[in-house]
Amino acid sequence: MSICAVAMDAQAHFNAGVCTPQAPVTLFVPPITLPNNLQVGEAIGYPSGYDFAGNGFVMRCRYTDWPLSQPVSANISVVNSPATGMTFNANGLTLPVYATSYPGVGFVMMAGDPSQHLKVITHTGVTLLDTKHNKPNGWGLQGRVYLVATGPITSGTIPGNTVARYMLTNVNIESPGAASVNFADTVILPPQKPTCRVTTPSLAMPLGQVPSRDFKGVGSSAGSVSRDITLDCAGGTGGILDVWITVTDQTEPGNRSNQLSLTRNSHARGVALQLLSGDRLVSYGPDSSGVGNPNQWQVANTGNGALTIPLTARYVQTASTIKPGTANGLASFTLSYR
Repeated sequence: MSICAVAMDAQAHFNAGVCTPQAPVTLFVPPITLPNNLQVGEAIGYPSGYDFAGNGFVMRCRYTDWPLSQPVSANISVVNSPATGMTFNANGLTLPVYATSYPGVGFVMMAGDPSQHLKVITHTGVTLLDTKHNKPNGWGLQGRVYLVATGPITSGTIPGNTVARYMLTNVNIESPGAASVNFADTVILPPQKPTCRVTTPSLAMPLGQVPSRDFKGVGSSAGSVSRDITLDCAGGTGGILDVWITVTDQTEPGNRSNQLSLTRNSHARGVALQLLSGDRLVSYGPDSSGVGNPNQWQVANTGNGALTIPLTARYVQTASTIKPGTANGLASFTLSYR
């Protein structure tokens, strides 16, 4: 009976340590704007990761008649997150990548006691602090998380979730039985496209005097002058902006041909004007930026920086006989961004 009494007494001392989990450590990640051409294995969001720490302590304990030789260990493990088989290198550590519930987004975690260096955290658990004497009444936690691309990512919200559990050994832990590290909801934004400002709102394209003998018949062209529409595009974060343009005949707004009408005060006959953008012969459309506007065409895909739209003007013969005189045209351009 005395042996039994000794065993019960030892068990009584063993149960004398009681610990209470504190508020969960919640990691609030600011909205993340995806870069363009994100590669699998790259960090998303802050390249240096996101630090987290308990607000004071993650576990508070009281010890009554505790045997000095009885060790207490702090352990943390990744939970609710399957391993992807990928690894990520940071701070001189090789860390396993775990999946979030959001397609294409994983994470890695390193953590430690505030008095210790950060360690690689896995789903099998890692000891952060092991004590026998001077057992702390408050147990702290610090760490860092990196978000990692594991596949294609679309915009949306990563649901909040518990991703790590912190426990102590050889003590009784009150409800809920462990301290936790949680992700709050995290918003994923698409790459931000730039906005563009036209730096050449108007263009003068003087063709000068062109002899009628330079024309060789209906459909032939003569004279040439080139100018550029220029845009300054800025404010993007990796997104690509589609730039479209429509050129409108201001003398005959209903004109949908590739010949620009002469103005009412022009005196020449048998000629019209044409515009080219590179090798494209411009046809005219309504003064609208709407998608699908007649004779609208795409001029570029652009990020931040200067964008140039080249234009060349020339005369074209439209009748067998040309009457000399002034031959002016007036057109406007409307840009559309997508």
